[in-house]
Amino acid sequence: MHFADEALVVTNPEVSSVRDSDRILGMLNSKTKRAIEGKDPIKEHLLITRYNPNRVEGGHMLSLEDIHEILRTPLIGVIPESEVVLQASNQGSPAIHMQGTDVSEAYKDVISRFLGEDKPMRFIEAVKPSLFKRLFGGK
Repeated sequence: MHFADEALVVTNPEVSSVRDSDRILGMLNSKTKRAIEGKDPIKEHLLITRYNPNRVEGGHMLSLEDIHEILRTPLIGVIPESEVVLQASNQGSPAIHMQGTDVSEAYKDVISRFLGEDKPMRFIEAVKPSLFKRLFGGK
């Protein structure tokens, strides 16, 4: 961290995780070589993982707006909460290699944004169950 030019701060939409990220951002602004020498600050990016818009709507998780209000750091991406991450971990494979999944696509979007592409944020809106699923059940 001391010699960094850019930082990708990863947080979950939970109060304790956001607080920890706020501490890290404070350290980036005061303890790095750039800060000590009075140079331009480190370029910071925020990545939110384990995001579930349905849980946000239910008040069980911080919203993107809540997180931005606390951290005030540019958002580079949102990775949806998914069991795919656990599956990939159990297989010893990066989640981005789980082709065709929301998680893989979200990580690809983050990479594109980091490299300067303009990509819309995906996986941030709650998905309402279809009439068929409401009538007959299911996830």
